[in-house]
This record gives sequence, C-alpha cells and structure tokens, in this order.
Amino acid sequence: MPAIRFRLFQSPWQRLLLAIGVGLVVGTLGAAWLVKGPVLLRVQAPTSDQTVGVEGVQVLVRFDLARTRPPTFRALLNGADVTREPEVADNGAHGSLHGLLEGDNELRFEIYGTGYWPDDLVVLETRSFRIRFRPPLQHHRG
Repeated sequence: MPAIRFRLFQSPWQRLLLAIGVGLVVGTLGAAWLVKGPVLLRVQAPTSDQTVGVEGVQVLVRFDLARTRPPTFRALLNGADVTREPEVADNGAHGSLHGLLEGDNELRFEIYGTGYWPDDLVVLETRSFRIRFRPPLQHHRG
C-alpha cells in the first residue's frame, strides 16, 4: 500500500503564515489575560441549573483579596439588587437568598477589581447562574 503524503504547509511561505497566525492568536489571548488578570470571583455555591425549594438558594462567593474592591460587590436576583441578604466581607459573601419566583430565576454576581497591567485599570467581572425554584406540591398556591 503506498504511503499517503500530507502536503499542507510544505512551502516556507505557508509555514511563515501559519507561525504568524498562531503568534497573533496566542498574543491576543495573552494580552487579554494580562489586562484582566485571573479570576476575581470564585463562586462555590450555587451551581448553574440548580433546583431549590423553600429553603432558598445558598450563596458562597470568594473574592481575590489583593485585587477586588469588596464594597462594589452586587448580587442581583432577576435584576433586583439583593446584595443586603448575604453577609458580605472583605474576602467574600455567604448566606441564603429567598424570594425566588416559581420556575427559572437568574442570579448574577458582579464585582470591580484591578487588572494586572496597567495596575490602575478597573475591570468588572460577572458570573450568572440559572436557578429553578420548585415549591412543594402540597403548598397552597391560592
């Protein structure tokens, strides 16, 4: 059986163009990471597409201590500001949120922080979750 030869990027010009293209992609991703930096918000609870009952949704969010501005943290439930419900500290927020609507709800966390370079650049980081509220069937729905 004859060997099949793969002739893509055989000429020096094709290899040069491939190297330039890969360099541009890697450079763009690296520059975006350098400006924004690593994650400001680490959400441990809730998880996306979580289903909850009358107990509400548990919230556990950790902040990057060196780069975040904790007073700028906001929690939005279906667009309404519910930041006062969880306990917010310099290193994160935790607690329970109630008042979910029956069916799908959107929970969004926001915080401002600084990027890596330039270090005076302010960036906004957000995380959104879809939470389903299913009350028990025996509850009166008058």
